[in-house]
Amino acid sequence: MRVDLQPAYILHTRPYRDTSLLIDFLTPDFGRVTAVARGVRKNKTPKRQLLNPFSRLLVCWQGKTDMKLLTSFESDNHFLSLTANHLYSGFYLNELLVRLLPEMDGHNGLYFAYEQSLNALQNKDDIEPLLREFEFRLLTELGYGLDFGADVRNDCTIEAQEFYECHIQEGFFRAGAEVPEQFLLKGEWLLAIAAGDYSDPATRLAAKYLSRRLLKPLLGSRPLNSRQLFVSVKHD
Repeated sequence: MRVDLQPAYILHTRPYRDTSLLIDFLTPDFGRVTAVARGVRKNKTPKRQLLNPFSRLLVCWQGKTDMKLLTSFESDNHFLSLTANHLYSGFYLNELLVRLLPEMDGHNGLYFAYEQSLNALQNKDDIEPLLREFEFRLLTELGYGLDFGADVRNDCTIEAQEFYECHIQEGFFRAGAEVPEQFLLKGEWLLAIAAGDYSDPATRLAAKYLSRRLLKPLLGSRPLNSRQLFVSVKHD
């Protein structure tokens, strides 16, 4: 299999053998792809600098196995410069994709959602809403998304003044009287998330709680390096 001039964002690189790099990149047609870039660590040329996270390239590769060979790459003339918390947030998005997105599983919409998120980080947009939007989009693409506007057990829409429980495999349903208040979600928060409205601090907290709860079974017990980096820098 040979693929030519596929748009791709670099997600992660790591050394491979003495002079090569193993690269994860995100493409619109093939999803996440892992390929070897032979010899790039021994050639200190300007082109080597293209192989950094958040670079958008046009790439060519060949091979059918897990170990594909990057045969050529060139700049797509789209450059990003993320800084401070927006940079760490970009690393977080990349780590989610590397950890959760199966290789060679195309998600065209997810590629453009990622690109939109990076552009928002470049513009220094409010971080919390854009991270939640991407997390929920990723969960939906992976088949684990929930309908924030539906009461799944009562076959009706969420009502703003009611309180709801969440089952991560089913969705939301009206809470029973015996459920402790700290485990309840107000309908207006769920409806705001469904509408992409994170202006209310309570909605933001609910969205963060839900995203972490939904992602936890998929990520397992291994902590996210990007989250630990953000915490360590925040406390320096």
